[in-house]
Amino acid sequence: MTTVLTGCICDKVEVRPKTLPNATLGNPYYAKIEVFGGVVNRHYFYHDIQPEKSGLELSPRGLGTEYVTYNHLEVKGIPKVAGTITIKFSGSTYGTMSCPGREYNRVYTIKVEE
Repeated sequence: MTTVLTGCICDKVEVRPKTLPNATLGNPYYAKIEVFGGVVNRHYFYHDIQPEKSGLELSPRGLGTEYVTYNHLEVKGIPKVAGTITIKFSGSTYGTMSCPGREYNRVYTIKVEE
């Protein structure tokens, strides 16, 4: 009953983990990223990986199936460059009648060692 009187508690969007593990040049890399606090709207999801031909990609889990989820992301591939790979992404969750959608963004840096 208190929720009806005071309104809903809108969750803050949280992206985990805070950092991603380092990588080794030429070796397979895999890391999971989770977005909590609402259902991610795929139409407002954006990402960029630099350098462009780093060998890593960011994709939603279940890509190519009917169970695609932008709340569960995967970073995978084989790093082709030594140094630093930067992954930036942002998005928004769907809103509800009592809570607006929430925006989020995150920047990860992955050090690639030889």
